[in-house]
Amino acid sequence: MNSMKTEPEKTENPAESGQKRKRRRKIGIFGGSFNPVHNGHIRIAEEAMKACRLSEVWLIPAGDPYMKAGTDMLASSERLRILKLAVSGIPGFSVNPIEVEREGESYTVDTLRELTREHPDCRFFLIVGEDAFSQMPLWKSPEEILKLAELIVAGRPAGGDVPDYDTPPLAVPKKRLYRIVTNIDISSTKIRRLVRAGKSVTGLVPKAAEPAIIEAYREKQ
Repeated sequence: MNSMKTEPEKTENPAESGQKRKRRRKIGIFGGSFNPVHNGHIRIAEEAMKACRLSEVWLIPAGDPYMKAGTDMLASSERLRILKLAVSGIPGFSVNPIEVEREGESYTVDTLRELTREHPDCRFFLIVGEDAFSQMPLWKSPEEILKLAELIVAGRPAGGDVPDYDTPPLAVPKKRLYRIVTNIDISSTKIRRLVRAGKSVTGLVPKAAEPAIIEAYREKQ
């Protein structure tokens, strides 16, 4: 008879499992057209990083729209180049070209699926504005988005003007929803208008990207 002692079968301790999840890198995903990037975008990303203690923020510019003739949308390659200039030197910030490189229509859920496959060691936080959050029920597979990423919603200060929305709100578990408050009066539309008028955008756009923004959008007139 074999008298060797056998080790008891190891079962995963829920507490240890939780610790493993906590050790995953916390990555903020901030998408948009960035047409062009401005200091409001940078401020939102910085506030999200601080509030949720993110390890990094990946800014993801959208690819070329299906129909862009007659619009003032800069080509994705140019927006990507300018965005890289804008975040150069900002600790924890980087630019991911996943949607620029993807062919055909690109959806947030597709991006999160791909990032989840490629980076199983990461815990993703999707950063969106209040307006985008209100429209998320109309996005492709919103329920799956909530499974793939937690949400950080950048909203307006209390007492500010909040538009009315007809879309029923998306039901997000409280533990997967974080809110940050920003008071930013900058828009990409405003930046493009100022550049076209030959007016200064100093202080409104990242300093490292300012010359490139002025050159690109003046030529776009």
